[in-house]
Amino acid sequence: MAWTHYRLKFRMISPLFVGFRRSGNLWETRRYVPGKVLWAALTARLTRDRGLGNRGEAYVTTGTNVHGGFRFGYLWPSLDGAEPYLPWEHADYDYQLLHSFVSTSVDVARSAALEGSLHETEYIAPRTRTGDPVYLVGDLWVASASSITEHEWRSTLANLRLGGELKYGWGRVELIGCDSASEALGGFAVTYAGDQVRLSLGRGQRIYQHAYATGTEAVPGLSGSIEPLVGRERTPTGYQLTQDVRIAYKPGCSVSASEGVTVAVGNHGVLEAHSPVADGA
Repeated sequence: MAWTHYRLKFRMISPLFVGFRRSGNLWETRRYVPGKVLWAALTARLTRDRGLGNRGEAYVTTGTNVHGGFRFGYLWPSLDGAEPYLPWEHADYDYQLLHSFVSTSVDVARSAALEGSLHETEYIAPRTRTGDPVYLVGDLWVASASSITEHEWRSTLANLRLGGELKYGWGRVELIGCDSASEALGGFAVTYAGDQVRLSLGRGQRIYQHAYATGTEAVPGLSGSIEPLVGRERTPTGYQLTQDVRIAYKPGCSVSASEGVTVAVGNHGVLEAHSPVADGA
């Protein structure tokens, strides 16, 4: 299977919230956009553009087709539209990019705030503290055998809404770049084998995506913090929490193996141990 690698570049138009965890009354945002969020946004927009937005099973079918024809990197904030502004490299990341919004639910009968509902939502701002625009950059791989045409997916990328709190107008982005690329974000070498997209990482390099830490797909030779991959997933009848919860290394973990590691980019952009597929298979 042949793949084409693209470098994505979006300009943020409105605040971006990607749910992470709750700390007291504060809902924290992730400092990046996981591949799963990009996959979900692409799936939702494609389904609606095809006039199937009122059919729950259509989202599942489209999502499966996107899995088959696309591989995603994570989107990272950038101040210059080229290089990611990484939290482990920039001590002022939170100061420059994060803000919060305070809101509460209303008790209509009392015309007052609903008791216990006051909360604060953290978000990545579309402009830095110094007023500069904020971009999102990342990788996208598209298979030649994809059932989704190039016209379709390019049109869809130009009309995406990312993350949560969309009812407030959040998550609006403008696609300003989708050009062919050679290396993956971070300068990682990219190779292809069958239906696999592979990245080669050297000792001491950090990963820009999650990587499986348990199971048969676990990536050896990494060190750093881990967390469970869990969230809400769409089914033909609604939403449910992740049924197959996996443990993964967090973005920012480093390669400890002296010989480096080669990984495959799996569904939702999560890195996994590559299987021994012969080149050209």
